[in-house]
Amino acid sequence: MCRIYGYFGRAVEASALEAARDAQLSGGPDEQHHVRGSNWGLGCNRLSIQDPAHGCQPFANADRSVYAVFNGEIYNFRAIRQELAAHGVRIAGDSDGSVLLPYYELHGDRFVDRLEGMYAIAVVDLRAGAQLKLWCDPLAVKSVYYAVEGGAVTFSSELSGLDALLPTSPELAPSAVDDYMNWQCLPDGSPWYQGTSSLRAGGRLICNGTTVLERTHLPDPPVAEDVHTPKRLGALLGREVAHMSLQSAPIAVQVSGGLDSSILATLLTELRGDVTGFHVTHEGTHSSDELVHAKEAAEHAGIALEVVEVRDAELPDLIPAMVRALGTPNATPHALSAYALFREISGRGFRVCFVGDGADEQFGGYRRYSTALASRDDTWPSRYLDRLSLVPEAQYRQLYTREYREHIDSGASSRQRSLELLSRPASSRLEQLLTFDRLHKLPSLNLRKLDHLSMAYAIECRVPYCQPAVTRFARGAPDGVKVDGDRRKLILWDAGVGVVPPGVQGRQKQPFTFPIDAFMRAGSHLWDFTLDVLNEPRLCTDGYLSAAALRRVVGEHGESQDHSRLLWGLMVLELSLP
Repeated sequence: MCRIYGYFGRAVEASALEAARDAQLSGGPDEQHHVRGSNWGLGCNRLSIQDPAHGCQPFANADRSVYAVFNGEIYNFRAIRQELAAHGVRIAGDSDGSVLLPYYELHGDRFVDRLEGMYAIAVVDLRAGAQLKLWCDPLAVKSVYYAVEGGAVTFSSELSGLDALLPTSPELAPSAVDDYMNWQCLPDGSPWYQGTSSLRAGGRLICNGTTVLERTHLPDPPVAEDVHTPKRLGALLGREVAHMSLQSAPIAVQVSGGLDSSILATLLTELRGDVTGFHVTHEGTHSSDELVHAKEAAEHAGIALEVVEVRDAELPDLIPAMVRALGTPNATPHALSAYALFREISGRGFRVCFVGDGADEQFGGYRRYSTALASRDDTWPSRYLDRLSLVPEAQYRQLYTREYREHIDSGASSRQRSLELLSRPASSRLEQLLTFDRLHKLPSLNLRKLDHLSMAYAIECRVPYCQPAVTRFARGAPDGVKVDGDRRKLILWDAGVGVVPPGVQGRQKQPFTFPIDAFMRAGSHLWDFTLDVLNEPRLCTDGYLSAAALRRVVGEHGESQDHSRLLWGLMVLELSLP
């Protein structure tokens, strides 16, 4: 796991590469190296997990005609090593990244289709016409941002690194606020800064110094299998977790008290004896508290459980640090819980953490799926997207100034673009919903957040439910084994029988959350901090939001009308502005 950065097709001073390195040190504290050529450069900050003695980056082939840098983990690297050995290629050591460059030389651009894991990869190929090539994994678990200027490309794992490489500091993209209100984040492929973007799930970019081609590799049609049973899914998850836990470093696992993480905790402890569970609670008493279930899951798995408590008094310090780590704004309150979790995991000396993200998008775990499937009119897509936005579209548009609303309406709004994505044909309405969430909502809202918040503390966050083999299984499974009326994620619940304790098996799904409604009250540190941030904010002075509309929301919340979710999101957005 690393942080990578580079450029192609333009001249960049060595000092800019060093600034990009320094901006991302937290995600690669162990080694930092870069290489420069004529109008190109590649750099890597390494977080050493698998075979620290080998795998130094940037990689180069024997005649120095191909170079590569890599962020992520390749879990089938030993099978790849065997394939390379059959072609006479010997790889020193046991680092997963060391196989990538010779594998690219063997298979060309399609080598990424054979990878099992999470990755962002950059290759500079100087043979037969120099090119830069960028790839990210099928669900964009690992982020890569880039900027195009003429025929030149600059890229980085984090926006701070990209900013360091650009000749001038970019300005906020006019569409960014509308994207954020609609998605609660910046969707992959949409700019935060003008002239910048990020690779979408399965994205690929090629630059030859004159032209830049970006394309998204669409997943192959699901392969029909004779059997999609809970037993088969359980065996698949067991294999994937085994492939992902080969390193010698001890393992942390987030134990929320729900099904997904409880399964992972048990599977990990069947393989290793150095697994520790971590759980986040929040100061006070809350209906969303899941500690009793987390304790039961940890006891069932036979692991110790470390409990992290988020306190009101530390929020004014935690929130700005979290926003800086995110790079682009994310309105989900549980981002703060995740940030506190990774801080504690790092403080306890761990570098690897397993999390259960992705299971709901793969197997239909959210209540909104049942609601959308039950709808009998043509307005369900808009209502579905309203459930994903910071507040419903009609409400957030009322916050805009007239000028910003007119600007958004002069082109395609973020809601119009997301409706087009949601409306793409699929084999069924459920698959339409899951494909939208799997390729767009999950990477942009959940996985990018995990990547940035975990790497802020040099933690490699592993997501078994996002493995390509799990995606293939989920896409091929019939709708009826995923959602049936108000019963959701059926096949995974059945796969969990005997793997998770009865108290977890029998409970309703509850999202991992931070109870901001309880914290954002008069006299609390969070409320005072929010008022301070939203007092004459740039969101208003720069012409995005109406000052009168914002004052109304703040006043209503102070008079006991709950707007905590909206105010949290606006506070995060204001703190994120460049």
